Amino acid sequence: MTEDKTIEKQVAEKLAAFEVKTLYVLALVVGGVYALRMVASFIFLPLPVATTIAGSLSVSTILSAGIIFAHRRKRLQVQYVRPLLMLLGTLVTFNVFFLLYATGNLAQFYFSTLVLVAFGLGSLSFIMWVVYTIPFLLVYLVSLKVLEVPAPAPYIAILVAATVLSCVAYFIRVPTIRKLTEFEVKHAANAKKLAISNKAKDLFLANMTHELRTPMTGVIGMVDLLSDTRLDEEQRHFLGTARKSARYLLAVINDILDVSKLDAGKLTLKQEPFDAVQLTRDVVGVFEIRLRQKGLALKLELPLKTNVRVLGDPVRISQILLNLLENALKFTPEGTITIKLFAIGEEDICQLTWMVIDTGIGIPADRLPRLFDRFEQIDNSNTRTTHGTGLGLSIIHDLVGLMGGTVGVESEEGTGSEFRFSVGLPVLEESAETVEAASYLPSRLSLATKAEYTTDPDDKTSAAGTDTADDGQIRILFAEDNPVSQQLIGRLLKREGWFATAVTNGKEAWEAATKSDANFDVILMDIQMPVMDGVTALQRIRADREHAPPIIALTANTLPDDVARYKSAGFADIVGKPIDMKILRAAVERFSGAPAKLPS
Repeated sequence: MTEDKTIEKQVAEKLAAFEVKTLYVLALVVGGVYALRMVASFIFLPLPVATTIAGSLSVSTILSAGIIFAHRRKRLQVQYVRPLLMLLGTLVTFNVFFLLYATGNLAQFYFSTLVLVAFGLGSLSFIMWVVYTIPFLLVYLVSLKVLEVPAPAPYIAILVAATVLSCVAYFIRVPTIRKLTEFEVKHAANAKKLAISNKAKDLFLANMTHELRTPMTGVIGMVDLLSDTRLDEEQRHFLGTARKSARYLLAVINDILDVSKLDAGKLTLKQEPFDAVQLTRDVVGVFEIRLRQKGLALKLELPLKTNVRVLGDPVRISQILLNLLENALKFTPEGTITIKLFAIGEEDICQLTWMVIDTGIGIPADRLPRLFDRFEQIDNSNTRTTHGTGLGLSIIHDLVGLMGGTVGVESEEGTGSEFRFSVGLPVLEESAETVEAASYLPSRLSLATKAEYTTDPDDKTSAAGTDTADDGQIRILFAEDNPVSQQLIGRLLKREGWFATAVTNGKEAWEAATKSDANFDVILMDIQMPVMDGVTALQRIRADREHAPPIIALTANTLPDDVARYKSAGFADIVGKPIDMKILRAAVERFSGAPAKLPS
């Protein structure tokens, strides 16, 4: 069935349902009015006249009651609706003129024309309108003749006017109802398509996140491991270049994924306590060495209050500040970069404003209005000396908007630029709770920690069920199907002094974790694996072991929906890929209850 035929069928079904409602409403009105009329007749009219009127109206009243009962019981079938509408309309016509004869009140001629207008408003087909109208006109004219109404011209005039009005009402109302119904059906169809498209987009975004981050885990991890081996000066230079390129590629990937998440509405903000002053110091600390290397002066201006404790998303605020500092560093060949933080308390809300001021190349005036647009770059000439996707400022704009804040820029070409963003965050009371600043830095821009020992290139990760752990060593089972990632994770875990056992899929992890002699402290579980996925493996382990060890998801699927789903599935924590060892180390130590023991 084509799309047009499907829509036409749905419109017909909607119109049929509307006819059922029309009949139900008509039955309610007719039944209610005639019931009251019968009661009034017995009160105000002589008994013979009242009995005659009640006998006439009773048929319509009983039919109306039957229609109401059938509709309430959902037994009113569509094929009977139009015949019942016509029958009820005919009875109404008959009753109007019967009451005219019974009472002798000629004013009923004027009131009866209102029924004719109602026919125009209640008909859903031209045939139905004709079936209603022609008998009414005939009975009306015959009644004028039979009752020998003197001067019938005014009554005929009102009849003609009511007929025209009824016809106009029909030809305006019915097409309008049909168009509205078609619009509703098409809108519902488009909404369904959009929902399917959004679902496909979400799935694509989740797959892209996994497929892009997984190989980057291997690239960056292996480069970091290789840097701890014996290298000559030339090799170390090549490796440093490779590391910088990999980090830059990861930053580009993260920008693209952030934009995709923002467009899909999947980027959500966390609400965590943090110290705005300490966060600013930590972010600036990331750039301190690079600023010194470039010969730039750094000025940092902070509030007199040493602690500004607020509730918000420190990761995203750090990301905004880091991106602004990155731009300032990129476009300032010489001079000074100044970072200012203003904190103004307003009852329970603290208005925080960060400013990043540089003495760089500045921005042309004609570029300022478009600066926060997607893919817009400060320097987009063919001879530009800087690189980037043109997404950083757009992401900043969207993130600040999500926080309900504002972002702005002032700049003069050749003099420098001033970027600022403001957010209002709930104030927290002073607390002795300490804040681990490093956890508030985005992992992609965290400083790598230099290893304190050298790994043995010939060291191998043990397979499940082989070798034994030394006393006091944290015992970790990890499931990873990608060979490069498995080798990398195994070496990273061993470098921490932990005993690592590798398996290649969820089924092997389930089997290893449920052996009678299994004594793992923590299980690291990839999510997307052949044979059995990580979520299923977790459920099997939990079902088969009463006291299962904590299971941490080690995955490239880091969208908010994914994280929430994994948390609800029972994972103790979620660590994203590419792996940030500070985060992984903190998670393992938190759930194993023991610090890492470095090998001697």
